[in-house]
Amino acid sequence: MSPEKSILIVHGGRFGQSEKIARAIMTTLEEAGRGTELVPLTAATAPDPERHEGLVLVTSVRYGHFDRNAYRLITRWRSWLVTVPCQLVTVSLTARKPEKRTPENHVYTRKFLETSDWPGRVEIVAGVLEYPRYNVIDRSAIQLIMKMTGGPTDKTASIEYTDWDQVRRMAESFAALPPAV
Repeated sequence: MSPEKSILIVHGGRFGQSEKIARAIMTTLEEAGRGTELVPLTAATAPDPERHEGLVLVTSVRYGHFDRNAYRLITRWRSWLVTVPCQLVTVSLTARKPEKRTPENHVYTRKFLETSDWPGRVEIVAGVLEYPRYNVIDRSAIQLIMKMTGGPTDKTASIEYTDWDQVRRMAESFAALPPAV
């Protein structure tokens, strides 16, 4: 008898919010009776079609760009991805504005979808703003972006914009998908 297959949950980001969101998705999937495996996004990240029945890719946008390892994963495993349920979760501070939570209105995700040929579902989730955790260069760059987009620029601000109900609903919807055969 072969072991149960699981959903591979891959997280990529710099400051930890993508992993936190990935863990929340993992918890919801497990509560729904789905097996999971959580791994970081690296150049070597790869699903095992014998063990994995789907993929959730949780990755952040940094200064308008996705991690190149997300592109690598999709390119290398596209033939498998088109056969299983897969979910992209973009984590972005611009999604702090509800109207920016659709691929049509979230320019970075729209460009990613066009260039990566992602075959699955898409969810855009707001991240967290934590100025005290950033180094001087990141803090200055993020303050500039926030100033341009009408966001907070106080270097002591820490604001969690993530809508955890949105994350839970997305994970419940994904859990309800039939497993790959």
